[in-house]
Amino acid sequence: MMMPATVVRTCSVLLAATLIAGCDGKPPEHGTLIDPPQTAPPLHLSFVDGKEFDLAAQHLRLTFVYFGYTHCPDACPTTLTDWARARALLGSSAAKVHFIFVSVDPSRDTPEIAQRYARQFDSTFVGLVATPEQVAKISKDWGFAVDHEEMPGMKMGEYGVSHPAGVYFVDGENRWRFVFAPETKPADIASDLKRLM
Repeated sequence: MMMPATVVRTCSVLLAATLIAGCDGKPPEHGTLIDPPQTAPPLHLSFVDGKEFDLAAQHLRLTFVYFGYTHCPDACPTTLTDWARARALLGSSAAKVHFIFVSVDPSRDTPEIAQRYARQFDSTFVGLVATPEQVAKISKDWGFAVDHEEMPGMKMGEYGVSHPAGVYFVDGENRWRFVFAPETKPADIASDLKRLM
């Protein structure tokens, strides 16, 4: 089923990237390989307790970043549910998976709201929120647009937020390697994660 464009707009880099069938090792199969790998754009955000999350400091961890918002009606809850199910399929190996949900809707989301939202899907998921200034920089650096748009059926004052459809994979050397395709089944995500491990 096709999801609304306002919430699944794929970033321009994803659209422009070349899908590679094979490379050294076993690349994931469900998405877009970034070849050659790129240094991940900066991502500095504050946790609920005020401490800083720095993507570049996640050494030797498989880090997955998803940009969305907590009022998202379909793409965000579907994606986080699928990733939580995939993580459950990994068993003890799931400890290697670090999933970061970043809200790009600071008008309605706070660090507390974003963290609570992410953890309702999996207790290990991290929820963060970007300030308006950070949203402008992140969207530019990561190559996607963030727009507020009204959608059919919404009440007065409600709005949707466009954001990337895929989940970004950043390796332990802070290299952006892959973008997981939206609507990938949990079993396929788990299979791809095993390849990355």
